[in-house]
Amino acid sequence: MKTIILSSSLSPKSRSFLLCKEMGDILTQKSIQVDLVDLRDYDINPFHRPRTPDMDKLTEKIKTADNIIIGLGIHNYSISDALKIVLDNCFTEATGKFYGIIAAAGGQRSYLATTHLTQACMNQWRMIQLPRVIYATGGDFVGEDIANEDLKDRLNHFAEEFSTIGQKLID
Repeated sequence: MKTIILSSSLSPKSRSFLLCKEMGDILTQKSIQVDLVDLRDYDINPFHRPRTPDMDKLTEKIKTADNIIIGLGIHNYSISDALKIVLDNCFTEATGKFYGIIAAAGGQRSYLATTHLTQACMNQWRMIQLPRVIYATGGDFVGEDIANEDLKDRLNHFAEEFSTIGQKLID
């Protein structure tokens, strides 16, 4: 099973990236092929500007993946512009893929922001979502470490369900 973990935050101190990295480590221990894509390393443009070679590379990665985990930071109760750019330009080959969501926000009140992403993925590309969403807040971290044991348990549970269901869908 080939999984792309798309870390869409561009913040140099991205907590969602830390969650994506941890998820990649957990899935790798389960012998799942993981490609951690950090958008901070990609040159992307909005739809009205020319496509970059990095956007073509990302489109191909999405096309060849069995499933996708989308990591995002919540910004102003919504998904970031960088993630919107990737969805608009690079998800043409995501139709029908299984996906999961991992989100980090500053506080508790933005938990419904992931529904915007769910609506786009399910309506535009008829993707199948793992019903469990990881949502973390600033209080779950100490520096660059995940400090909340409950969050660590939720990450492990997410990984178990994602790998089990994901494998069944590609068999």
